[in-house]
Amino acid sequence: MVVETKTFRRDRLDLRAAFFDRSVLVLAAFALVSGFACWWLKGMDAVLDSIRADFWLYVDLAPKMAVAFFVAALVTSLVPRQTIARWLGRQSGMKGVVFATGVGAITPGGPMMSFPLVASLAKAGAGRPALIAYLTSWESLGFQRILIWDIPLLGIEYTALRFIASIPLPFIAAFITLRLPAWDDPSAAPVAPAAPVEPAAPVEPAAKPADDGKPAP
Repeated sequence: MVVETKTFRRDRLDLRAAFFDRSVLVLAAFALVSGFACWWLKGMDAVLDSIRADFWLYVDLAPKMAVAFFVAALVTSLVPRQTIARWLGRQSGMKGVVFATGVGAITPGGPMMSFPLVASLAKAGAGRPALIAYLTSWESLGFQRILIWDIPLLGIEYTALRFIASIPLPFIAAFITLRLPAWDDPSAAPVAPAAPVEPAAPVEPAAKPADDGKPAP
């Protein structure tokens, strides 16, 4: 007889939720509609060619994605949740935005590295403003992109101008994020005020029995 532990049940529920997530269902529906349109317009040969191309693309990206997910899981496992909440949490304020901006600028690699890391940090307690600042900094201030693409193709002057002009972008993005509703974060939703509690009616003292003059037994 196999006894299910709480951890095993939680992991199984998390896996089930990942497979039946709303975004997965939307992408699956979009893929089915696109496949049907391809078959309707180009025929079955075009559908098979697309499947083969997608398969080899997956074979090419799977090792990179596996390493990125592994690194993201290690980061969130090694760093305590209290530390993540203190530096990147919703209550970290400007300190969290500045820290996320600096980390985003020095993060190497493409979206295979940064996106899994952001997803893991979000589950570990990081706030939305810090995560958006991280992504914006990674996309606009990344040192790796500057060294590989900007300086060789644009030169020092235009690279410096683009970098300086892009410095406010992570802070602007974090500020806008604070003003947007939190669709998938129930804890960030405004709490309705509690209904006023009416005071309880005073309890009248019990009536004292009448004294008829007879001695008590």
